[in-house]
Amino acid sequence: MLEKFREGSQGPGAKIILGAVIVTFALAGVSSYLGGGGNQSAATVNGVDISTQALENQVRTDRSRLESQQGESFAVRWEQPEFQNQIRQQSLNTLIAQHLLQQMTNDLALRIGDEKIRGYIFAMQEFQTDGVFNDERYISLLRQNGMTPGQFVERLRVDFAQQQLTDALVNSEFSLPNEVKQLAALQNQQRELSQLIVPANKFAADIVVTDAEVNSYYENSKAFFQTPQQASVDYILVDMKDISAGIELDADAAENYYKEHLSSYAQEDKRKVAHILVAFNDDESIAEEKAQALLTRIQSGADFAELAKTSSDDTFSGEHGGELDWLEKDIMDPAFETAAFALVNDGDVTTELVRSDFGFHIIKLLAVEPGKVTAFADVKTTIETRLKNEQAVSHFDELAETLAEQAFEVPDSLDVASEETGLTIVSTALFSANAIPAPLNDPRVAATLFDQYFIAEALNSELINISDEQSIVVRINEYKPQTTKALAEVNDEIVARLTAIKAEQKALSFMTSVSVKINAGENVVAELASVDASFTAPEWLSRFDYSKADFKVLRKLFSMPKPTAEQTSIATETSLNGDVTLLKFSSVRDAKINAEEAVRLADTLKNMNAQADYDMLIQTLIKAADVSYPVVNAAE
Repeated sequence: MLEKFREGSQGPGAKIILGAVIVTFALAGVSSYLGGGGNQSAATVNGVDISTQALENQVRTDRSRLESQQGESFAVRWEQPEFQNQIRQQSLNTLIAQHLLQQMTNDLALRIGDEKIRGYIFAMQEFQTDGVFNDERYISLLRQNGMTPGQFVERLRVDFAQQQLTDALVNSEFSLPNEVKQLAALQNQQRELSQLIVPANKFAADIVVTDAEVNSYYENSKAFFQTPQQASVDYILVDMKDISAGIELDADAAENYYKEHLSSYAQEDKRKVAHILVAFNDDESIAEEKAQALLTRIQSGADFAELAKTSSDDTFSGEHGGELDWLEKDIMDPAFETAAFALVNDGDVTTELVRSDFGFHIIKLLAVEPGKVTAFADVKTTIETRLKNEQAVSHFDELAETLAEQAFEVPDSLDVASEETGLTIVSTALFSANAIPAPLNDPRVAATLFDQYFIAEALNSELINISDEQSIVVRINEYKPQTTKALAEVNDEIVARLTAIKAEQKALSFMTSVSVKINAGENVVAELASVDASFTAPEWLSRFDYSKADFKVLRKLFSMPKPTAEQTSIATETSLNGDVTLLKFSSVRDAKINAEEAVRLADTLKNMNAQADYDMLIQTLIKAADVSYPVVNAAE
């Protein structure tokens, strides 16, 4: 428990330990919110279906997260069907919990305002260019993830409402000073230890492993000797780059386009203005009176910038005399924009108040940047690229549509689809799920390739959109299921494992006899000399000194009873690498806690309690819910 506490209490992440509680929305996971994939459901929660497609998306998300955390060890375990089913069930449980939270949120009528959502979207780095929100990037990224702005906003609204619910629960938690003091004392305590480490390989020389033992180990451990499932694939790829490379424009196409769209290359006037804002607040009539009084003072000669500093409700611009950034048309509030562009000369001030959704404005023109027309030579390359892209997109859509139709109409071959589109069928060699070649290594394609239903059907896939520039249809050419390796292939590996196990057992037996003699006060010099081992000098260790002692040894040390003044505590423990350690625990040194650490530990303890509250809420909701499983999950 203290190991988990320590992990949570270190660094800036301590205050956000509730990963499952604080609802976050990652753009990379947008597609997991979309339905699709037919009418099959993986589960039904109080009458609401969880689609199999949503489950597949969640499995991909969870798999990617675990893979990044665990590395190669996860890849080995993923080859086991039992482990895949375990992850699948965990992913389904996550979706069930999300649905239950959403239903509870709806029951409580929790709502989030548009302004908060708008502010959050504008602040998302994924949608920014050079630190500024970019509308084109926003639309493009959403489109790549198969989502409209409306769907995205609604998803955020749901997430924030759920966060509002969970915040109400977890923010009520607290920690007591005595709890913090006790935890700090345990976490920071030091213990004095001498170690006697005996490598297990000291006992391996005379070990014999019989054929019968190898056979028995093999029969009982076949799950560890599996070859991964493999597939070879035929596919047809529609690639925008290939299409663009083959497009040639007419010599005068770019110039004709420039002439037809000349207004697009004409930059209108820009305006630099300053303003004074009087917000509506609770009474619009009072705001209007205040704004009119300010306008009258300006018309009587009062300094505009000084009034902006002292009286404008837009305090940010007010600090700079009301000055705003350069304005272009179709950006600001329509009424504000109309008034600003009606001013003619530098220094002109609107003669009447300007009403917008924010309040009443008084606007002053500071400067005008005249418009200009960009020369054709400066935009020729851009126009040519645009025209090629337009043709490529049109041709891409036509090819993708034809490919989808032909792959569906003749589902047991890609030959006709290839003939109709003129695109080449690509065939791959056999590969496993952990070594998928490009472009098949897209998560959506990979999920299809190793779906057991898809493999069993042996038909063409639907058109899969990898991105805005790539779409693909795939079919299984050859499939080899996961199989158990022959005994002959793994015989040497098993012999090595059994030898290590027996050596560890002998080392442990040896160390146990040594510890018995030490406890009896007998001399063990001869025994230690036989394995060329000796005790290390006593040193003080903390609970997390992994550089000084093995993890299991430290865990054993801090579970041992406190030694008496007359005699040290003795124990044995097998290290992670199989070596055996004799622990001689002699003394305890309590730790002091400073004020800063006390605050950090109190915060972490509060978060841990809050996490427990959240888990209890989910379990309570699940027990009270009507959850059913209409279909058998894939990959079984």
